[in-house]
Amino acid sequence: MKALIAVLILGLGCSITVADSSVQSMSDQQLRDVVLELMNEVDTLRSSQDEDWLTERRAEEIRGLVSDVLADADTRASLQSSGATSGYDKGFFVGTADGNWLIKLNTQIQIRWLFNHARDQSDSYGFEIRRAKLNFTGHVVDPSWKYKVSVVSNREAVEFQDKRLNANLFVEDIYINKVFDSGAYVRVGQFLAPFTREELVSSTRQLAVERSVVNNAFTWTRTQGIMVGFQEDNWKIEAMYNQGPNNLNSSATASISDRQGLNVRGEILFGEESEWSLFKGFNAKSTDGRMAFLLGGAFGWFNGSGFNNVQEYGNADASRSIAFTVDGTLVGDGWQLFSYFVWSDGKDRYLSPARDTQDSWGVVVQGGLLVTDDIEVFARYSLGEIPNAVTDGGLPSDSLNVLTVGGNWFVNNNIKFTLDWGYAFNPVTDGGNAPTSADYSSSGTGWRPDIGDEDGQWLLRAQMQLVF
Repeated sequence: MKALIAVLILGLGCSITVADSSVQSMSDQQLRDVVLELMNEVDTLRSSQDEDWLTERRAEEIRGLVSDVLADADTRASLQSSGATSGYDKGFFVGTADGNWLIKLNTQIQIRWLFNHARDQSDSYGFEIRRAKLNFTGHVVDPSWKYKVSVVSNREAVEFQDKRLNANLFVEDIYINKVFDSGAYVRVGQFLAPFTREELVSSTRQLAVERSVVNNAFTWTRTQGIMVGFQEDNWKIEAMYNQGPNNLNSSATASISDRQGLNVRGEILFGEESEWSLFKGFNAKSTDGRMAFLLGGAFGWFNGSGFNNVQEYGNADASRSIAFTVDGTLVGDGWQLFSYFVWSDGKDRYLSPARDTQDSWGVVVQGGLLVTDDIEVFARYSLGEIPNAVTDGGLPSDSLNVLTVGGNWFVNNNIKFTLDWGYAFNPVTDGGNAPTSADYSSSGTGWRPDIGDEDGQWLLRAQMQLVF
């Protein structure tokens, strides 16, 4: 703005000679004095009607420009007196000078194209907006009172009772988090339950285009409740009391809210050079020669009251379930390996009295390697098993093996392009056959239920991601 004033002064050719360097060192009040003197000279020139160099129209234009400069100076003075700060630091932010109030805005956009080939079915392909999010985070009163609000758009319109429902917005994450000096914290609201690490890692930092089919069957996703946690330099533990898996935006009196659940998760770092920042995502990155290991484990339990209050979880339609998972992540300079095991046992009243539970388990192994500073190649193997599956009509297969390979191109810190290809060595199944409910396919992953015993389904996916 000061440079603009210098140009204005010199362009007028008036008797006030001010170099651009001196303008930069002027205070706001000094600039206001100079501009006011310019206005007086313009009035004098207009009254003399010396149109050899200044016409009436030009004088009006200059007066308008001067007024805009004065208004801008007033705005700057107001912001300075309030002590407000703003800018960009891994997100656009506005805060108070004392640091006690802060609001930060982040955005995530994922635009995806996929091609799915399944035997005895027509090929399926097309574009979709996989994710479109506005995330508001920050703190109020003081930095210990944190909050998050995520507003998300549906991927697609849906058909309901012969009517087409338009895509809409809904709240995904919304919570208040209080942090204590001891390292303990309490969080209440709606957020990811502390269970599978694959789900807990942000969708912006996944290795492949989408999370695995095993995670699709065993994750708790988001739910409502209260969580307490404690974190030190090399370990942390969290426990959450909630309303069971996948319970978003439900009311306290809804039948789905009659469920209650509990999750407990612990993590520990190994290695003298280990730190939490090395494990924010699954992508390989430069670590300046450091190597670190993260070991995690979690337990989950839920119980639904009421005759019809069953939950499709862990490849079973269950009214009650227990589950556990163990995971390990090894990070090196330019590479990363991750693997986990997950198991669940669901109780379903529709099973025969001789065996009223259905257990299921899954394994995921994946790794990424940087071949250049901005190109990563990766591979992932997913295995899901349903021992002694009991179904109404039977499942085409009680196991699923999927291999996925691909690569990431990190265009810059904000844009990533991902391309992957997956092959299913067994028929892909979906939930719905009580009591066993193999839930490996979904619109989110891009896999479709196979017909009968057909296998060999493959899936090609490409995704452009922008975050700021």
